[in-house]
Amino acid sequence: MKLVAYQTEHTEGLGAVLPDGRIAVLPWPDFDALLRETDPTGALDAIDIHNAPVVENARRLPPTVRRPHVIGTGGNYPDHAKEASVEIDIVEPVFVPFLWGAIIGPDDDIRIPTPDTLTDYEVELAIVIGRKASRLTRENAMEHVFGYTIVNDVSARNVTKRERMQMMLSKSPDTFLPIGPHVVTADEIADPGALKIRSYVNGVARQNSSTANMSTGIADLLVTVTESVTLHPGDILTTGTPGGVGYFRTPPEFVHPGDTVSVEVESIGRMDNRVTAGWA
Repeated sequence: MKLVAYQTEHTEGLGAVLPDGRIAVLPWPDFDALLRETDPTGALDAIDIHNAPVVENARRLPPTVRRPHVIGTGGNYPDHAKEASVEIDIVEPVFVPFLWGAIIGPDDDIRIPTPDTLTDYEVELAIVIGRKASRLTRENAMEHVFGYTIVNDVSARNVTKRERMQMMLSKSPDTFLPIGPHVVTADEIADPGALKIRSYVNGVARQNSSTANMSTGIADLLVTVTESVTLHPGDILTTGTPGGVGYFRTPPEFVHPGDTVSVEVESIGRMDNRVTAGWA
């Protein structure tokens, strides 16, 4: 099932995307309420979405719980690790926390904070946690995955160019974490390790790869993170970005006000965010 958080003129709610694009209203007010269920997937399976009330022309909100922990993974595609090696050697996946204030939805704009910000894009498959996860093993890790979504890990490269360790100010400016367009429940993704993953700027392809190229698979990422960090329902773990980001192109190709950045992952969907000037 494809799940969305939506907003109309009069209400907000949780819905399921129907084949015609309309949204079937679900009986939970938000992702928080759904993920408090003992078995969220089973609860969804009990709903006949084709006979549920529908909403049209709704604004899509970020498909997340309120204030989720979002953890990014860096250096998990060999081609991206190689292109980044001009500045830093990556020998294992690097985990970076994001501030929840950076999160926006699929219908929101990316706002560049200053005229000198070198704004970049990174398409990433993201895991949505379904139940409390601590000290997971390879054998049980995937049982804790509720679903999948897409993250555009927008980055202010001028910040890390100035100071390599300044990751928070590079990764978490307001609006720099588009998430969407929806969450696809895990039962609908047969193999999350074999999905096409792409990004575009103004319709021109920038990244084109497959999650099969990840150095470390989803189960192992979860094992590594939860060895010391407990994840909770609705928390999000990204899985890294492939090569082709703007910063490491020759010459570099950043995004600017007026551009549209699109990210897509096979079987999940596509998200298009306009870029605007935050200083205007």
